Amino acid sequence: AVPAVLGHSSSFYKYLLRGFCIILQMSRISNNRLVHRFTLGLVGSHLMLHTCCASSSTRSFLHKGRFANIIEDGGGGEVVVPFETSWLPTEILSAVAAAETLLDKKEENDNAASSCASSTTVLPDHLSPPMFVDVFDYNDPSYNVENDGVGKEESLSQLGREARSIIDDALDTKRNSEDVEDSTINAVLFRGLSNCIQTAQDFKTFWSGCIDGAEGRNEMTYVPFGTGRNTLDGVDLVTPFPPSMALKCHNEMSYNPRPAGWIAFYCLEAASKGGETILARNADLTKYVSTELQQFVKEHGGILYRREYYDERRNPNPSSDIHRHMGSWQKKTGTNDEKDAISFFTNLGFSLEGVNFDEEGTLIVENVHPGFIKDDDDREVWFNVLYMGLFKLADGTYIPSDMLQQLMLDEWRAVHVLKLHPGDWIVLNNQSMQHGRLPFVDGPDQKRTILTVYTD
Repeated sequence: AVPAVLGHSSSFYKYLLRGFCIILQMSRISNNRLVHRFTLGLVGSHLMLHTCCASSSTRSFLHKGRFANIIEDGGGGEVVVPFETSWLPTEILSAVAAAETLLDKKEENDNAASSCASSTTVLPDHLSPPMFVDVFDYNDPSYNVENDGVGKEESLSQLGREARSIIDDALDTKRNSEDVEDSTINAVLFRGLSNCIQTAQDFKTFWSGCIDGAEGRNEMTYVPFGTGRNTLDGVDLVTPFPPSMALKCHNEMSYNPRPAGWIAFYCLEAASKGGETILARNADLTKYVSTELQQFVKEHGGILYRREYYDERRNPNPSSDIHRHMGSWQKKTGTNDEKDAISFFTNLGFSLEGVNFDEEGTLIVENVHPGFIKDDDDREVWFNVLYMGLFKLADGTYIPSDMLQQLMLDEWRAVHVLKLHPGDWIVLNNQSMQHGRLPFVDGPDQKRTILTVYTD
């Protein structure tokens, strides 16, 4: 039985079992029955343990409070990606078509080796599950909020504190693994919480327990380019991006001077079809973004992010799409006073020189970002939303269209996928992990509902 188990054992178990087998053989040679029986028992117990583990795609590794760490789970199997015209924005489709034309021309003009290399940069047919997510199952099935009465809020708060302890221990640590080049854990996924977190209000209580009184992280308010998100009982919902379109991977608020530190998503209801969460590590993404584009961004001083918010007193019904999308500065800042509006942005880390009113009362907010940050391993990683094609570089230069089109293709090469089910809560390090989602279809009685929270 030993060789059969060794065939699919982890390295640790392989060496452990081989050691026991050597001792077992030596005890037989020396005719030491006590050592022989003791070693045989150890081998048998470890064979039973590992055979049980190998028979399933998951195995419990560590119990922490009411959670059990599950490894070798991977978040599910591969997902087929439907890259048809109905699933992607028109702008991306045209960019993809142009990029594929460029690749075809390159194949015609280059030698066979170059042709082979260029043809690898195409949209994927499948996305694989991530191996950089640590998974914890909630293992207290007896708990039910409806039967908890007076102790409901305290129980949820305590559960939040337990989850926070796990996040602090697991996030950004390195898992011992010989199977992957970078074994850093960039996300923690909690599963099976639907028994106790059934509403947005339940989640607020849980999240308060997770964040209140903890050192190093403070709850953060979402400050996008344009208008804010819809909410459910005071908790943000995910970006109201058209469900028929893929929302590409991005780091939350990477365009702001102070992007989010963590971002977390809790699934109250999954889509009836599609809607998988897509994840990409910034370090992996940086390997796929062309060195020419990276150098081009650096040479031109980084990325200029510019926002324009109209004055609703002078222009109560703006005609331009961009103004309707961005909104008024009064709505954005929650004030009618210009000085207070400027303070709103400087308090977010924008320089005073970058926040100005023009002659028409439009509030213009600008900041320059290098397009890169240093991750926890002190690596310079790609950190921007250039793929949107909306921004100039710091000196006013536009990204060449061929570079932009190639970027739209290359970024998909770093993407992995998992499906969030009701009761799943995933916490990401927003400064090392991008997120997005695949298109989805809601059913008549099943509407995708994902709550979103952030920390600094």
